[in-house]
Amino acid sequence: MRECPGGYYCRAAIVNLSRGDWEEVGLDPHLFEEFTGGRGLAIALLYNALKIDSAALVAAASPLVATGYPMANRLTLAFISPLTGTVAWANTGGYASPALKRAGFDALVIIGESKTPVYILVSQGKISIEDANSLWGLDSLEATRELRHRHGDVRVLTIGPAGENGVRFATVINDTGRSSGVRHGVGLVLGAKRVKSIVLAGGEAKPRPADKPKLIATARAAHEKIRRSSLLNRESGLLAVHGTPIALDALAAAEAVPHMNYRTPVVRGWEKLSAAAMEKEILAGRLTCSACPVSCRRDTMGSRLSFRTEGPDYAQISSLGTNASLLDVEKVAYLTSLSYRLGVDPIEAGNILAIYAEISELDGLGGEGLEWGDFARMEELLRLTAHREGVGEVLAGGARELASRFGRPEVLTDVKGITLQNADPRVEKAWGLVNAVESFGGAAHIWVYGDIVASFKQLGVESRVDWSFEPEKTAKAVYERQLLVATVDSLQTCAFSSYALGWEDYSAALSAATGFKVAPEDLRSSAALILDLERVVNEEVGVDHRHDSLPPRFAEEPVPEGRNKGAVADISDMLEAYYQARGIPEGRLDRERRREVLAATSLAKLR
Repeated sequence: MRECPGGYYCRAAIVNLSRGDWEEVGLDPHLFEEFTGGRGLAIALLYNALKIDSAALVAAASPLVATGYPMANRLTLAFISPLTGTVAWANTGGYASPALKRAGFDALVIIGESKTPVYILVSQGKISIEDANSLWGLDSLEATRELRHRHGDVRVLTIGPAGENGVRFATVINDTGRSSGVRHGVGLVLGAKRVKSIVLAGGEAKPRPADKPKLIATARAAHEKIRRSSLLNRESGLLAVHGTPIALDALAAAEAVPHMNYRTPVVRGWEKLSAAAMEKEILAGRLTCSACPVSCRRDTMGSRLSFRTEGPDYAQISSLGTNASLLDVEKVAYLTSLSYRLGVDPIEAGNILAIYAEISELDGLGGEGLEWGDFARMEELLRLTAHREGVGEVLAGGARELASRFGRPEVLTDVKGITLQNADPRVEKAWGLVNAVESFGGAAHIWVYGDIVASFKQLGVESRVDWSFEPEKTAKAVYERQLLVATVDSLQTCAFSSYALGWEDYSAALSAATGFKVAPEDLRSSAALILDLERVVNEEVGVDHRHDSLPPRFAEEPVPEGRNKGAVADISDMLEAYYQARGIPEGRLDRERRREVLAATSLAKLR
């Protein structure tokens, strides 16, 4: 067997909650030639772990994490979503991934189910399963504070009451103020296993790059490109200075913002939720992640309301805010903070509240329902949802269960069971396509896919699409971006880095870290393998190309007003062109291609 490549330990831990123990497993060095790390490694390990436990959870880092390479700080969580039934992955930033690497592991695999509440402590190359009875029932902020009191300056991924109570869009909170799970219910996955928290205490381990001088040189070159970026420069870059909420300026001008459960993309008074409003009213400072020179994260605090939190990002502004018609940035920030404490994903929660507001209007639910923009009732419903009390029992089941209970399928705005976020696909049609074909459903992050958002040209983004949305050009642009996103997700570099860096930069960094001779085309091939594997996993759990579609709200109902009046999201021609671009003409992998995917994935066997 070849030696372990640079940047890796070739070491994973399997935590077996049913047995109450853990074991170290060696990872085949050849595995990393196929799956670099992060998302790719996590999905490959998950595919094999699912043979042991259908509710397995995998956390994975990459060879660039903890090396100082700029913006290499993500941690990927991979699992089968209890909300969509699809494969799902979460990329969370901050400092958790470097802590896992410094503890001496490339990945963590969690299987089984504990009989009592526990938390998992990862420290100094070892793992312990600790009693969490006293933590069960605490909100995420309370639990994190208690764990830091016990263990010092540690990184904490924790669930709140929502995960404990089985809310299908419960999430994991990263160090008190970041929501991870990509809205797919990873909090429920942990809650069902009776895991309150994963505590990452780090250690003395350090990944050793194969060519440290070369990696330092590539890192310096990357820093310089980031410094020159009109989006990422810390002092002057639009995204760095104003954060993700600056997206609202472009999307509102294009009349493409989710509003009133996507009934219209025209929002009057959107300025009350803008980046400028945030900076004037609630911004306390800027935050950053490990090895990040950008500092795009927002630290906010209330003046009328009592809170101190991270965000809201544009995603929460366009869900709890515009989509639910709550046009007050301080109130949106408060509800974001409350969602974090409860362990409820604020994006899915906001969109589900918007669905409930429309149902309330259509069915005349009165005080039992929700009026558009009713802040007090939204706060109450979030609490009821987290504890599955009253109508919260229905809301906790997700969009499809809510619409089914009230017999209102026409209000649905989901793909594969999870609601679209950020932009109206009747206007931004490439946005409709990428959400339709993503393996985890309609949960794409608009800044991750910014170069297929036509209105982002206004922000200085070099767009791959234009307002004609010609099917073949648009389909190729979507697939190209998917390949790049799968690459940065696997390198664990923040996707925002791609506004300054490209294939050559990433391949040079990976070559220096690992010692592999990696060309851009090798990264593209690995990315295509990841996308194919995700399709294979979905097919094995019953989700296939027939689910690559948009709901009638977008595909059939025309925009009712404004500059885009009459527009619908007919993606049929783009979808066919997309399958052709991927080499899967009917939306399915042929037998030979599937065999190649499974052969590569077999390198990640856990037994």
